[in-house]
This record gives sequence, C-alpha cells and structure tokens, in this order.
Amino acid sequence: MKKLNREPLSTSTLTFLDARTQQVRDAAVPKEEAQRLWALQGNQSFEEIRATLKSMATGRERCMYCEDSAATDIEHFWPKSKYPERAFSWSNYLLACSGCNSNYKREKFPLDEAGAPLLIDPTVEDPHEHLVLSVKTGKYRPRTREGQASRKGQESIEVFGLGRDILEKGRQDAWHAIPALLLRYDDLCSRGDWIRAIETQRTLCRFPFASVFVWFLDIAAAPYAATFIDERCLTVLDKYTDIKDWL
Repeated sequence: MKKLNREPLSTSTLTFLDARTQQVRDAAVPKEEAQRLWALQGNQSFEEIRATLKSMATGRERCMYCEDSAATDIEHFWPKSKYPERAFSWSNYLLACSGCNSNYKREKFPLDEAGAPLLIDPTVEDPHEHLVLSVKTGKYRPRTREGQASRKGQESIEVFGLGRDILEKGRQDAWHAIPALLLRYDDLCSRGDWIRAIETQRTLCRFPFASVFVWFLDIAAAPYAATFIDERCLTVLDKYTDIKDWL
C-alpha cells in the first residue's frame, strides 16, 4: 500500500451525495435505504466518482489495497452495512479489486478503544507509518515503535489479506524489475533515445505494487543503501533527481 491523494469532486456530485446521505438519515430503516439507493448507481455522478477514483489509483488502476489486481469495486472503507450514514460519503470511497473487497475485507472493520479504525486508509495516512516491507521476502510486517507493533499495521495485513503468497511474490518481482528498468532508462537517455526512455519511465510507473518503488527510493536514500541496491542504480538516482517524483 502507498499514500494516495484524494482528488476533489464537482460541486454537483457532492450535492448529489449529500442529498443521498440525508435520505438515508431520514429513512425508518437507514441500512435498507442505503442498500436500495446504492443499487441506483446508473447516473452521471457515479461516473465521475468512479473516474476520479481510477485517477487516484496507482499504475493501471490498481487496487488501493493489494496494488496487484485491477480495481473494479467502489469500496466503502467504513462498511455501509454497519455504517449506512457513510454510504454516500466521498471520503469513505476507495477503489478495490473484487478479491480484496469481497473475499478478504468484506464487512470486517476493527476499531480501537476510542472507536477509531484499526485499518489503514491510504488516502488519509501513509501506510509506511504502520507497515514495513522485507525486500528479500516481499512480506509486510507491522512497524514496531517503542517495542510495540502497530495494531493498525497488523490488522491491515490480516483484514486486507496483504500476506497472500501471490502478493509477496509479486512484491519480490517488482523489487527485481525496478533496477533493470532504471538501468534501461539511463542507457536510453545516454543515447538520446528519448521516446523509448519515456516509455520505460511509464512502464515503471504503471508497474503493479507501486509501494515497492516507494520503498526502493526510501532505501536508496539511506546510509545502508548499497547493502540492498546495486551501486549502478544508486548512480542513476543521483544522476536523474526527478525520478523520486515519478509516482
């Protein structure tokens, strides 16, 4: 997972969502009304909502949880079955693949003692504050602070299914692909082949598991970088300082 920026909606769509929220709140059975209204998505406002979520997602519209599969579902971070008053809240929408949404998260939504979510919303906070990636195994583990593992990191790994074997292997693949693409980019730039250099840049930016590239750049800036990253790649990063802003 990586930090995502929530983009704004038009005034007309926000007004539409506010009206739907009020309908839910005024209903005798809010949960049933939220479900009924949610089934009526065939309008211009939801076209804008889906398009905006797609533009927020990484790569080729990847799932905001696993970053691997194509994102297909408008996901309610706070489940609408438990929190119907949030069913039409723009800040509650993410884009997820059907696997993460239907097979893993579903209606799971752990809260802490104060009633705050124990899951990471990547549009609100940086997942790196709660997760650490092992670049050798592709595994996520909860970040530890003062001897305590992040509860939000642990719950997110479990609820989103971030420990799936296929995801861990995919993160390993991404880690090994990044240096090859960076070296190819440098070679093409040095030969003045700007068209293919830009194609290579786009390939890297569209690659699944965008958070691995973020970790790669973080490690590259650390004193121990040469332990994990080929020095040729570190030279490329020093040479093209704009790479850190590609994502």
